[in-house]
Amino acid sequence: MREGVELKNLTTFKCGGPARYYDEPASAEETAADLKFAAENGLDVFVLGGGANCLISDKGFDGLVIKIGKGMASYELTENADGTATVRAGAGLPLIAFATRTAQAGYTGTEFATGIPGTLGGGVFMNAGAYGGEMRDIITSVTYIDAKGEIREVSGDDLDFGYRRSFFAKLAVEGKTFVILSVTALVHKGDPAEITARIEEYRGKRTSSQPLDMPSAGSTFKRPEGYFAGKLIDDAGLRGFALEGSAARVSPKHCGFIVNEGGKASAQDVYDLIVKVSDTVFEKSGVRLEPEVRLVGAFEGRLPVINICSFGFKYGVPEGSNLVFDVRSLKNPYWEPELKFLSGLDEPVRDYLAGFEKTGILIANDVDEIEDLHDEFRKAGKDELYVAVGCTGGHHRSVYCATRIASELRARGYQVTLTHKDIIKDACDE
Repeated sequence: MREGVELKNLTTFKCGGPARYYDEPASAEETAADLKFAAENGLDVFVLGGGANCLISDKGFDGLVIKIGKGMASYELTENADGTATVRAGAGLPLIAFATRTAQAGYTGTEFATGIPGTLGGGVFMNAGAYGGEMRDIITSVTYIDAKGEIREVSGDDLDFGYRRSFFAKLAVEGKTFVILSVTALVHKGDPAEITARIEEYRGKRTSSQPLDMPSAGSTFKRPEGYFAGKLIDDAGLRGFALEGSAARVSPKHCGFIVNEGGKASAQDVYDLIVKVSDTVFEKSGVRLEPEVRLVGAFEGRLPVINICSFGFKYGVPEGSNLVFDVRSLKNPYWEPELKFLSGLDEPVRDYLAGFEKTGILIANDVDEIEDLHDEFRKAGKDELYVAVGCTGGHHRSVYCATRIASELRARGYQVTLTHKDIIKDACDE
């Protein structure tokens, strides 16, 4: 373990400050020792892979950075009798290497990832994807180590993959510490010529449409539902835009990318441009762009992100919650036979709950309370605000209310994340 390691050259943005502590473990045992060190010394932990999807503050990271890299980059492909193959690989393996080696072995399914920077672990964390393919299409299980040093495995639907999210992104939102160790994937035998043709096609598209010759973190913003971030930015007149005196710029080649021209921009420069772009697009279109890149450390003028999580009291309140709202006083759709096995995301349940005046009053009061605490957090320089919305089982009322609250806050211009902790569990009664 080392102190004061500069992180600038360990990220694709080529900016950022030092880590207070830094280690690059080569095994699960060494990773467990790192997590134990962090716990004993009260340190926050940031797991760094290829550094391709993060922006690290110029002040660095005042905790322990665990770099998952070459020491945990194993790769093993086992052919199965049914024409498939099982691939087991370490989380530190570059995603491009994972995809390319699998394709070269004659198996299809990873072509989309042959041009995505970063590591396999990072790709799983954010469910990386391109050209119609995503990690969730091939990943069958993931092994990780938790803050207590216990090794766990998640598989199948429990991986909870969605657009740029996963079970692990959800753990991160809940403030839990963990490190992805290895991944298992299932791929299918393919035609070598067709596989090669797809890879060449995707490579050509990237080269022609993306600023690959400049430091960046790839797509800077998440794709809003029903829109494309790049088009919204372009329509707002921001193609090629840069703040005065800054080397951070909206790429003229692809508006969805913010680039660091000549590697001369500071992390604060990049952050300021992210905020400017998000605010301008919101003013022009009413759509709030949320960063796809992870913001690590302290940035001047940073507004706290509001993380909203629905849950069931039956399964426990999410750890680290700053506000907990209890919506069990609302009528329970569970007792309506036609709604019992639906969730708060389904229209019949939404219509049912929206039909009660009390629901709207409760949501409005909750939003006001969140805004008040958000202002306090902003003044205190805090980066994250965690809000938990609970009902009995986390299936109907909490899901509906959390979704409504998130929607209202986004409409007011706040940056909001939304997860549903217990929605995949069975609906339960009172």
